[in-house]
Parts: sequence; structure tokens; C-alpha cells
Amino acid sequence: MILKNLILDSGNYYTTDLNTKKKRFWDPNRSKICAGLKKGINMLPITTDSKVLYLGSAEGYTISYISDLADNGVVIGVDISPISTQKFYLLCKERNNLLPILASANEPDSYKHLIDFKVDLIIQDVAQKNQVEILKKNADVYLKEGGFVILSLKTTAISQGKTENIINKEVEKFGKDFNIVEKKRLDPFEKKHILIIGKKK
Repeated sequence: MILKNLILDSGNYYTTDLNTKKKRFWDPNRSKICAGLKKGINMLPITTDSKVLYLGSAEGYTISYISDLADNGVVIGVDISPISTQKFYLLCKERNNLLPILASANEPDSYKHLIDFKVDLIIQDVAQKNQVEILKKNADVYLKEGGFVILSLKTTAISQGKTENIINKEVEKFGKDFNIVEKKRLDPFEKKHILIIGKKK
């Protein structure tokens, strides 16, 4: 995996900052995507021209690094929290390839009027019981043919049962709509989490 704006230095990951062009440390304890990189995922399907839909953008920590990687593309962040989205909006004012949407990722049709193109990648980081369903609903509307998805699956948001059983069940659901490219448990950076990368069937 070679990404133009991703740097591996002494075991740590950095991006090239969109604005300053300086090396910027990416903390795996604050970002599940970076945790996946640290755990050895071999593929991060982002190019400098990527169009990305990020579900669960929160205040914008991880999505800001995605905007570094897709510096000539566009990255749209969706979050249901007005407080988080307000902070994310301020970040968007500093980064010309970031766009904020205040909405529920569970209702992808509610922001259809704001996105008039298909995206190359959907990143889903919404910790709800129906995490796979949320991803599928958005992929049906916004993902281009052959596009990629990244699911950050939090097992405790689904059930308090045995982690391995939950993962197996959700991976099976995921596999009905997406070809699984790679998956990694995120311990110790994120306990009871798995990162799954897939491609639209």
C-alpha cells in the first residue's frame, strides 16, 4: 500500500498536512483507522482524488487525516450531534476539501439533496446496534460500483455477549453485500473493535 500523503516513520504514521505540508502525527489511540494501520492492514483505499463519505465524523479528528490523504478530493462528514458538528464545521473552514452534514447516518435519504455524486469510499464509525445496516443503506445510495467501504465495528454497541461471536455474526452480515478485503482486531488501541475493509459486490 503506497499512499502519497501517508508516511511511516519509526513505527508511527504521519500524514502530510493539507495546508502546511508538514509531517503530522496520527495517533492510533484516537483514530480507529490509524489503529488499523498500526495493526497491519495492508490496504487503505484512498487516493489524492478520492471522494469519501465519512459517517460518524464527530469533532473531526480522524476525518482531518482522511482529508490530508485525499487532498485533491472531497471528504463529507455526517454526524447527528449538533455540538460535535459545530466543532467539525470550524475545522471545515480551515480545510477546503471537507464538508459537514448534520444528520442521522441511519437516514441517508435525508441528505441526498446535499450529495449529487457517487463516492469512492464510505467510512462508517457510528457505534449503534445496526452498524452494518447503516453502512449498507448509505452504500446503496452513495457508493459507486466497485467502491470500497471501511467499517469500524464496536461490538459492545451491539451486545454484551462474547466478542468473537458478535464479530462472526456481523462479519457474516457484512459479507452479504461486500467482498471482504481485510479485517483486523484493534486491541490494544480500541478494545472490542474490529476494522473491516470491503468492496461493493
